[in-house]
Amino acid sequence: MRMLDINKVVIINCFITLILLCSCSDRPETIDKSLRVGNILLSDNTITSPEGYNKNTDTAVGVIFYQNGDTVIVVGVKELGQYIYSDSIGTIASVTNNSYSLCGTENTAAILSSSFQSPAVNAITQYPSPISGWALPSAGELKRLSQNLNQVKIAMKVIGGDDFKSGQYLSSSQDGTTSETQQLLYYGVSLQNGFVTSINKHVPNNVRPILRLR
Repeated sequence: MRMLDINKVVIINCFITLILLCSCSDRPETIDKSLRVGNILLSDNTITSPEGYNKNTDTAVGVIFYQNGDTVIVVGVKELGQYIYSDSIGTIASVTNNSYSLCGTENTAAILSSSFQSPAVNAITQYPSPISGWALPSAGELKRLSQNLNQVKIAMKVIGGDDFKSGQYLSSSQDGTTSETQQLLYYGVSLQNGFVTSINKHVPNNVRPILRLR
């Protein structure tokens, strides 16, 4: 083989090696599949990190926004629109009426088993998802989402999830300050600052589903 041909082969091999090295360096050496805030829940019930997400093969259903011990809560990828809390005024039994408990799943079940019609909860139950168990978040859960919003936003951008709104989000928590407020008001939460506001049950606000994994 002539010297010129040998040089060409060497150059081509070096070029291929460089491409392979660059290609490998773009991929994470290990994919974080832990249940930590900011990681992504996939449609097959597995977890991946934003770095490990593959838009061509993975289907994301939500992002972890809270983890403490065995408790892990995910926020869905879609905004559901604005809805009212209830079509009639009154206290719904078995709903936790404070602004700190992480009880959206229990509150949603209590509202569904009551005689009240909740357009917000109905929107949750009709939410199209390959995974079941979605709930209307409690005020406490929305506050936790607010605290970790920046991490969640990073993952939402990677998976193409809906942007969060700047207004109030409707929670499943009634205002338990008095028996009267419990009948008339629910707690709304601003995700931008975590502020909690008491709002009339006939006033619509943003709805976003959550899912408790454990």
